[in-house]
Amino acid sequence: MYNVLYLYPVLKQNKERFIEINKMASVIYKEYGAIEDDTYQSTFIDAIYGCKGMDSSVELQENETLMCSVSTFNNKHHHDVVMKEVDADHRIEKLYNEMLNVIDMSRVVRGEFEKV
Repeated sequence: MYNVLYLYPVLKQNKERFIEINKMASVIYKEYGAIEDDTYQSTFIDAIYGCKGMDSSVELQENETLMCSVSTFNNKHHHDVVMKEVDADHRIEKLYNEMLNVIDMSRVVRGEFEKV
């Protein structure tokens, strides 16, 4: 399995719109072959068990919440094929532009992970 993880700082007042946009994008990702594409609300991100908290990776303002999305693919090649199609779809460009009005993309943390 191959996963792409995003951590988003989202203004609480924009959370519902953020979720709506992600749900619409999820439909497009799955249409082109993503196995899963889910959005999650953080419930506990503080330091514990000797680990840093996720709030050390994404600095949150007082009026923000941390959201996460995980997109799942069979492998890196599958990811690349799906994303080429997704990125060429005009609907995803429209959603991305809408998202720019909801979050500060420069503060989003992104990573790709392969199951071992």
